[in-house]
Amino acid sequence: VVFVSICTHFWDCGLVALDDITVSLGDCRISADGFPCPPGECNFEVDNCGYMQDEKDNSNWIRKRGQTPTSFTGPKGDHTTGVGYYMYIEASPMISGHNARLLSNALRGFLHQQCLVFYYNMYGSGTGLLSIYLKKEGQREEVLLWRRRGEQSISWLKGLVEYECDRNHQIVFEGVRGSSVRSDIAIDDILFKKGPCKGNHF
Repeated sequence: VVFVSICTHFWDCGLVALDDITVSLGDCRISADGFPCPPGECNFEVDNCGYMQDEKDNSNWIRKRGQTPTSFTGPKGDHTTGVGYYMYIEASPMISGHNARLLSNALRGFLHQQCLVFYYNMYGSGTGLLSIYLKKEGQREEVLLWRRRGEQSISWLKGLVEYECDRNHQIVFEGVRGSSVRSDIAIDDILFKKGPCKGNHF
């Protein structure tokens, strides 16, 4: 990186100063304070985007930056930039089979297909279960939309879910602790968009 000051002529170079130069990994569009995500998107850089914990479960999703505390499980960083935030379940204080549920804001019903796009990390020899449910307003029973069980990859993977719902509803991300402390599960970059999903999906 080269900073150049150009003089108007030999005898007049004016005054030029530089200070506090920082070079860091990541996306320049994300400042120290971050920017709120557009409706229907969430990268967890600023906050939880309105996602809330289910009070009836056994644990909570945690907003995290960097690597998770337990070795050989969880992501090294977020999916968005590698240096930002994501949500995850910390398996260490949980008992095998315990769950943590993260609920979206109330979403309006629609008369067409909708595509839910998100990224997930399920790395660790004891990884449990990640499920996505559709919770319809006025109905007790939830609909299973998507599920993965066990270790998937050390990298972030893309998830695509197509669904329809003509009434107000919520999307629920549920992580279940596996057989060991090496079962952290993480999610990031959630996006709701109109129309069918393009690519492999369930």
